[in-house]
Amino acid sequence: MRVAYLNQDRGIAPGRKKGAAVHVEAMQEAFRALGCEVLPVEAKQGPAAREALERLHADGPLDLLYERYALAAATGGEFARERGVAHVLEVNSPLLEEEARHRGGTLDAAAREREAALLAAPTRVFAVSREVAEHVVGLGVPRARVEVHPNAVDTRRFRPLPRRALRAELGLPADALVVGFHGRLRPWHGFERIAAAVASLAAAGFEAHVLTVGEGEYAEALATHGLVERSTCMPWLPHAEVARVVAAFDVLPLGYAADAPFYFSPLKLLEAMACGAVPLVPDLGELPALVEHGAAGAVYAAGSDAALGAGLARLARDAGLRERLGARAVEVAAGRSWEAIARAALACAGSVAR
Repeated sequence: MRVAYLNQDRGIAPGRKKGAAVHVEAMQEAFRALGCEVLPVEAKQGPAAREALERLHADGPLDLLYERYALAAATGGEFARERGVAHVLEVNSPLLEEEARHRGGTLDAAAREREAALLAAPTRVFAVSREVAEHVVGLGVPRARVEVHPNAVDTRRFRPLPRRALRAELGLPADALVVGFHGRLRPWHGFERIAAAVASLAAAGFEAHVLTVGEGEYAEALATHGLVERSTCMPWLPHAEVARVVAAFDVLPLGYAADAPFYFSPLKLLEAMACGAVPLVPDLGELPALVEHGAAGAVYAAGSDAALGAGLARLARDAGLRERLGARAVEVAAGRSWEAIARAALACAGSVAR
C-alpha cells in the first residue's frame, strides 16, 4: 500500500530534539515494517503540501493519507476528500487550547468553527488519549469516527539490559537507587518536585542518584536541592542511543501538577517501562490504568509532595518490589506497538496488512 505521511506542524521536523519527532519517525517505520511504501510530506505551507500530495497521487494512487494534526492545516482533508483517498488524522492534543494558553492565540467562535471543520474531514480521527477523544467529540465529530490509540514504544530499542554493567559504563554508583528522567525538560513536567523528593530521600539516609538525559535546566534544579554530587546530567542523545541510558533507571517518577490539563500519553513513560524501570505516577488521566498500581508501577496523589516522597521511599527500601513491578512494566509496554496503530490506520483504507 502507498501511504502518504503528512506533517504540517512547524515545530516538528525529522531529527528534532523532541518526542513528537520521535513519534513521527516511529509511525513511518511502523508502516514500512508492515510492507507499505511510505511517502513523507513535510511541507509546512498549505499550497506546497497540496502540490506534493497531488504529485504523489499522480505517480500512483495513494491508498492512505496519514496526517499528524497541525493547527489550521486543512490541506490534507481537502485533498483526501476530493481525490477519494482514505484519511486518518492523528490528534495528540487540543492544539487550539494550547495555542491560547501558551502562545497568546485566539480562542473564539470562528477559531472553534475552523477547528471543528478540520477535524470533521478525515475518515477517522486517532486520538492519543480518552481526554483528547472527548475533546474531538465535543467539537462535533461523530464518536464512531474517533478511535483512541495511545502512544507506543519500540521494544527492539527499549528493553531491559544488565543494570550493573550499564552503571559502571556510565560512572554511576553501583548500589544507589537510580532515579531517572529523559527528554526535553518542560515546565509542566514538575522536575523541581522530583528533585525535592530525591533530596528528602537522601536526607533520610537512602542512597539515591538522579540520572537525566536530554535538554533543559536539569542541573540547575538539582543544584537548588543540593544534589550536584548525587546526580549525573547527560546531554541530548539520538533516540537510538538514549535507550541504553534509560535502561540504567530503577525508577521513573512523573511530577505533573494536580491542576495540569492532562491529556498526554507520555513517550518517556513507556520507554522507561519497556526497560524495566518502575513508573511512579500521579493519579491523572490514564496514567493509573497504565501502571496498574501495585502491579506495573505505583500511583500517588497528584500535587502531594509528601505522597511522591513516600512512594519513592517505599521503592528505595524494597528491591524485591522494584524487581516485581519492573518485570510487569516490561510486559505492559510490550503490548503497545507502533505497528498495531499502523494496522488500525490501514484498516481504514479497507485492507489490513498481514
